[in-house]
Amino acid sequence: MNAGTTLVLKRTFPASCERVFAMWTTAELMKKWFCPGKDMTIPVAEVDARDGGSYRIVMQNQDGETYSPSGVYEKVVPNEKLVFSWKWADSEIITRVTIDFRAISDAETELTLTHEGFPETDMRDRHNEGWEGCLSRLSEAL
Repeated sequence: MNAGTTLVLKRTFPASCERVFAMWTTAELMKKWFCPGKDMTIPVAEVDARDGGSYRIVMQNQDGETYSPSGVYEKVVPNEKLVFSWKWADSEIITRVTIDFRAISDAETELTLTHEGFPETDMRDRHNEGWEGCLSRLSEAL
């Protein structure tokens, strides 16, 4: 993949790998954080976190506009790694997200998010903004 169209974010969370992993793989927990802004809600989160399983998220803003990514889990290693495709409902472009979970201690986890396959840097940069918001909300939800 072209490094110019790959996004990599690292964050440390004050929670165990098990807890952080659960936040990414449990629909009810994802509804608490999986959107970039506090002015948004997640009315739908469908998750089948297993190799070959799928997910679908619906984010809704205050005006009722919805944004819906979905995809298929390529690899699920509990408490260690998630690899899944990412496709917006209104787009034909499919990218790939890899989430690596690394225990720093029993109560601290380093998360590395790699989102690759963007056809252009502008699209990567828009996703960077969205992921930054999501990860901030994840931190608050933990």
